[in-house]
Amino acid sequence: MFKILPLLVTLCSFSTFAQEANNLSQDIYVAGGYSYHEVFDDSGNAFDGYFGARNIYGNSLFIGGELEGKVIDNSGLKKKGLDEEYSFSANIPVGKRFKLNETLSIDAYGLIGYSTLQTKPKVDKSLHGVKYGVGIELNTSNWLVGIRYSRVNLDYDFDQKDISLLVGYKFKSLLN
Repeated sequence: MFKILPLLVTLCSFSTFAQEANNLSQDIYVAGGYSYHEVFDDSGNAFDGYFGARNIYGNSLFIGGELEGKVIDNSGLKKKGLDEEYSFSANIPVGKRFKLNETLSIDAYGLIGYSTLQTKPKVDKSLHGVKYGVGIELNTSNWLVGIRYSRVNLDYDFDQKDISLLVGYKFKSLLN
């Protein structure tokens, strides 16, 4: 956790200084998704929920914050006696918005965050770690459709990998 602290502080200070810009807009969104999920080289499915916001600046760069929850069904891992139940993540997407016209745009971004995975039976240590990934989304004035790849470096020297398809609705912000 302490290794990513300088990055998080830098990103937060960038956001604070960039709020001085006159051309600030904000997207607040809720989304649902489906993921191809893999842990211990065993794959399964996950159903995702997202809630987040992004500040988009005059130069089309953005930074945001996002909460993510997944309900996981990994039948391959169940055969080994470990059942994944759910995971929670807090993510910071950072990227660029490419405007195609007045109501259509594409967001390309990287994300960094922190994630925890709950299993049954519980393991001695909780499974948590740094999350990172990339994504691309097509935005209309009220909707978004996207795909993202993410990876979590969990304890016990293994990774959680997800390829997620998401569809979301964007609410109007007071800043727009």
